[in-house]
Amino acid sequence: FMGVVFCHCAGGHTLGVARCSSFKNRLSQFDPTHQQDPSLDPSFAKFLSQKCLAGDNTAVAFDASPNIFDNNYFNTIQRGAGLLFSDQALFNSPMIRGLVNLYSMDRALFSFDFQQALVKMGLLDVKEDDEGEIRLNCHRIN
Repeated sequence: FMGVVFCHCAGGHTLGVARCSSFKNRLSQFDPTHQQDPSLDPSFAKFLSQKCLAGDNTAVAFDASPNIFDNNYFNTIQRGAGLLFSDQALFNSPMIRGLVNLYSMDRALFSFDFQQALVKMGLLDVKEDDEGEIRLNCHRIN
């Protein structure tokens, strides 16, 4: 269930951009056995490497239509051109790949499911006061 909600919400990456600093680790010295992330299309990796020569703050669109809410994001993932590791991981997961394929073909279904996922997320309890914490670094507990 969480994977399905994640897929719907990750579809929000059909809008906007990410900075090179968010994905440059996929382009070189990815892990001890791979120079680049093996899930990344090599020609797309070359394109990203060239774009990022301008610096870590260089912005790259998540898909070909970064200002339009559509299903291009899922087509991008199918081609191995998911910008963030977490984007491409959706297609690499056998459990979620079917949804990626479905949403790439059916824009209306993606839009409807995305709306439903946002409503569900909106119903989650928000922790207030001493119940939660505002992290100084999102990746680490204070």
